[in-house]
Parts: sequence; structure tokens; C-alpha cells
Amino acid sequence: MTDFFNTGLSQQQFLQQYWQKKPLLIRQAFPQFESPVSAEELAGLACEPEIESRLIEETGLDDSAWQVTMGPLSENDFARLPESHWTLLVQDVDKHLPELQYLLEPFSFIPEWRRDDLMISYATESGSVGPHTDAYDVFLLQAMGTRRWQFGDLPVHGAKLIDGLELQILAEFTPDQSWDLQPGDMLYLPPHFAHHGVAIDECMTYSFGFRAPSSVDMLDTLVNTLLEQGLGKGRYQDPDLVLNPHSAEIDTQAVARLKQLLHQAIDQAEPVLATALGKFVSDTKPSLADLAADARTELPEISDLESNFYQGYSLHRNAYYRFAWTANEKGGQLFMAGESYPVGLDGVANLPSMSEQQMITLADWQVIRQSTVSAKILCQLIAFGGWFWQQ
Repeated sequence: MTDFFNTGLSQQQFLQQYWQKKPLLIRQAFPQFESPVSAEELAGLACEPEIESRLIEETGLDDSAWQVTMGPLSENDFARLPESHWTLLVQDVDKHLPELQYLLEPFSFIPEWRRDDLMISYATESGSVGPHTDAYDVFLLQAMGTRRWQFGDLPVHGAKLIDGLELQILAEFTPDQSWDLQPGDMLYLPPHFAHHGVAIDECMTYSFGFRAPSSVDMLDTLVNTLLEQGLGKGRYQDPDLVLNPHSAEIDTQAVARLKQLLHQAIDQAEPVLATALGKFVSDTKPSLADLAADARTELPEISDLESNFYQGYSLHRNAYYRFAWTANEKGGQLFMAGESYPVGLDGVANLPSMSEQQMITLADWQVIRQSTVSAKILCQLIAFGGWFWQQ
């Protein structure tokens, strides 16, 4: 049974008692942690045009005293800043700096397709992004300095926000708890728990975010999948129609029939639900699409792969792409960049190595090669840039 950091809980116990239920403070989750990224390096990333970043300044005491500058930032943006009350945030640092992937390993017991990114923030004294809620699970690791986290004990839904801001800051916030986090300490917060982090001094925080699709997101994806599969063609029917003196009225019986029609469509779609989910969760972030596509190449032959592996090359997974897979008694599917790659039963065993591992070696290839379909899919993934060669 694998321990959940130094909490005395197993990973399964954490999931049962805290995951999406209540916050948890973990003192020295990463003992004696020192940030592998400096403030200067983070600022450098924020100046890159292809990297998503934000500069948030609290410019006064009233509700409207917030300013957001979207990246890419410039030296002038940093030169004009005061000594306190500002925060720099950089998204997807785990992808831009693959050497930080090791920080994600302790969270590998959570499905990878739920993972969003590692965001790193740097804040000067009193720097903050204001009290807010998030729609995802997040682990907040203190990497440098001290940050005071205040948060509520219960989730908040439909909270009123301050009008006229680019930030989603709560108009009212009454915390139930307050903890100061030192380097190595980590706070877990489930979705919709209001929280407010303020830098006590110069500090950095690593935010490991885990996303979840909304019902609207999934309905949109499901409709597209139904259209692709030629399903969901049932039409509204009303054999129980009765006379109504108002010819333009949509009565409650009509709404009930529509509801039944939609339920039937979802029931009919059950065989493709996993496909719809796989396509959605593997879709590439728009902000990363160009970076992901840089690794694209011509479609190789299986013999090309064979030759490269025996010459000492290995395949490395492109961190800018998302992968997922599913399997049942009929076969399986590998998902990458919102696309589905079906495999037969003989290829199901290869799905983890082709979507979860960071590297495919000669030994892995010798197993994959036993399924021609798997080998051809790997060729397609290489052409699309999902895997690339290194020696």
C-alpha cells in the first residue's frame, strides 16, 4: 500500500477521505524543498511569446484596484513594478521545462487524463490574486518564502464576483481557517472551496491542477461523436398528443417528451461515451498547439522504426500532447490530441507503454512490434509529433 506523502494515509485513504471532499494541509510533503526554478528564470519564461503568463497587481485598497497584464511580458513590464503587491503566474511549466516532470510522479495515482498543468507563481510581499474559487482540484506546494492561505470549510457555488474585473475575485470572503506554508509544505483544495493566498514575503508557489470536464463540454463532444458514428437520429414523437386550445404553446408534456428523447440519445450513445471522453481529455490546449506541432514529421514505415531502435535511438513522449486510452472485451482505443486510434485485442497490452511512459526503448518496441496495428499507430503518432527520436 503506497503512502500519501507523510500524512499517515495511504493514497486510497486520501482519495476516500479528502479527494473532492475537504482540504488537507501536509507539512513537509516535499521535505527541505528548494525550487528548481528561480524567479529570474520564471520571468524569462513569461517573456516568451508562446508561453501563457499573467502579471497581477493590486494597485489600491478598493475592489477595483486590480490590474492584469497578459503575457508575453517585457523587461519594461518588470522594470516599472513596485516592491510589493504583485504576482507573476506562468502556466504549463511542466511542459516547457520537462526536467520538472519528476515533481508530478507523487501524483501519478490520480488519472493522468485529469491532470491539467503545473503552474508556478512568484509573488513579492503582499502579492496575491485575490480571494477566489477554482473548478478543479489543486495541490499548492510552497517552493520559496512564506504564503498565508485562508480558506473556507465548505464549497461555494454561484458566489458573487466583483464586477468589472478581468479576474474572478469574490465580492465577499469570510475564511474559516488560516495556515502559513513554508517551503515543502503543501495544501490540497477540492473544487469550489474559496481560498485566498497572500505572500508574507518574497515567495514562490507550485500549483498542481487537476481538471474535470463540465457537463456542457461533454455534451458538445458527445454530439460530435454521435454525428461521426451516425447515431442519435431519433426524432421527437408525440403519439399521445391531445387537443390544446393554444396552438403556439409548448406545454409540459412536450418538454417531458423532449427530455425522454435526449435520455434515449444518451442511452444509445453509451458505447461511444468512452470515445467522447477520450477525445475531449486528450485534446491539445490551444495555447500549446503550435509548440506541440513543432515535432511533426513525415509518416515513417515500421521498418524505419525498427532501424532506429536497433541503432540505439529511443522514442520520447511529447509533453505538449495529452494521451489517454480505454479498453473493453472487444479491443481498445488510444487517444492523442483529440483523435482516436482503435486497436484490436492483441494491441490492448501495448496501450500503457504507448501513452503513459515517458520513453519507448528497444525492449518496449520488441513487444509493441508483435501487434502490426500497434506498430502502425506508433508510426502515426510519430508523424503527428506525439513521439520523437533521441539517442
